[in-house]
Amino acid sequence: MHIVGTQGRIDIEIPFNIPPDRETRTFLTAGGDPPASPDTATRVFSPVDQYTIQASLFAQAILDDTAVPVPVTDAVANMKVVEAILG
Repeated sequence: MHIVGTQGRIDIEIPFNIPPDRETRTFLTAGGDPPASPDTATRVFSPVDQYTIQASLFAQAILDDTAVPVPVTDAVANMKVVEAILG
C-alpha cells in the first residue's frame, strides 16, 4: 500500500492479513527536494496474530466490564467509507 502526501509517502509492505508467522515493514520517506535524495525510515513489526490479539482484547473488556478497545463509532465510520466507495 502506498500513501502519498505533500511531505512524503508511507509504504506498507503487507497492509492486510499479514501471516501470523511473518514480520512486516513500513517505510516512511520524506524530504529530499530534488536534487537531494529523500530519507527513508524503516519500521519492522514482529510477527503477531492480529486476530487473536483483537479477540483477546475484546473478551477481556467484556470480562472486566470495561470499554472495548475500539469504540462503536469507529465501526460506524468504517461503514460510511464502505458505503461511499460502493455508492
